[in-house]
This record gives sequence, structure tokens and C-alpha cells, in this order.
Amino acid sequence: MNTDAPAESRTAGELMTRDLLVIAASESALMAWELMSKAGVHHLPVADDEGAFLGVLDAQTVAARWSASGPLHARRPVTGLLPDRPPRAVRPGTPVPEAARAMLDAGADYVAVTDEAGGLVGLLTARDLMAAIAGVRREAAPPSGGIPSLYRMEPVLPRQTPRHPDGGLPPD
Repeated sequence: MNTDAPAESRTAGELMTRDLLVIAASESALMAWELMSKAGVHHLPVADDEGAFLGVLDAQTVAARWSASGPLHARRPVTGLLPDRPPRAVRPGTPVPEAARAMLDAGADYVAVTDEAGGLVGLLTARDLMAAIAGVRREAAPPSGGIPSLYRMEPVLPRQTPRHPDGGLPPD
């Protein structure tokens, strides 16, 4: 990989983010929001139970398509927030200008980078492109055999204070 080459002469695989936080399709919309908030990420790939790539949630879509009003909405599966169209994807060897066009055509600030079998290997984001154009060198995570890291976070719920049978707090 030639990190001194201009961004437009490089490939999606050279610039993409490989170390991804991925959410399982069975998780809730609330969990997706929590993961994005706690990890400070704007893009959250979704995988089924076998690890197959289903699509990407972005913070804008979650905010626009999910209502946190009531427990039923909070428990809504993340798959209900995914766009109806198949995810736009490019291959690692795709030239950056072509990958950028794919992002523009999809109206998104990212494009999934997949292998020949459709497995997710990374995401190319607008931030990745800006860093390359600005000449910022980032530590690239080593390839992980074509499979992004899958992290699972469990929600931490506030501890409930026990109540006395008459509705008041128990005596100390």
C-alpha cells in the first residue's frame, strides 16, 4: 500500500475502516442507538446470526426512522430500520473515485466494502476519504481474514431502589 500516493489513485481497500462495531440483526433499535452513542460511531453494520452482512445503519437513519416512544418502539429490531434497498457495496480493489461515486449515487456518506461472496470487510466513509486527501496517516488495522471484528455490548440498566410496600423508600 502506497500511503504517499494521492487519494484518487488508491483503492477502497487501502482507505477503508476495518475495525468495525457490528450489531446483530436480532438486537433492538434502542441497543443500536446506545452502541452508536457509547462508541461514538455514526455507522453500524448489521449482521444476521450467521454473520452475513445485511446492511448499515447510520445515525441519521436511526434518528429519522426510530421513535423511542414506548417500549414497543424501543424493542423494535434493527432490521426494521435498514433501508428497503440492498446495501450499496464496492470491492476492496475498487478505485477511490469509483467508490466515491457509489457513495454519491446512494446519497450516503459511506459505502460498504465486501468480498466476492458479499461478506463485509470494511466501510469506506467520507471521513476516510477526507483523511486521505488531507494526507493524514492513520494506523490501519491489519486484515482479519476478511471478517470485521464483531463486538457485542450488553445494556447496563439503572439499579432499581427497592420500595416499601406502602410506596415509600425502605428505612435505612
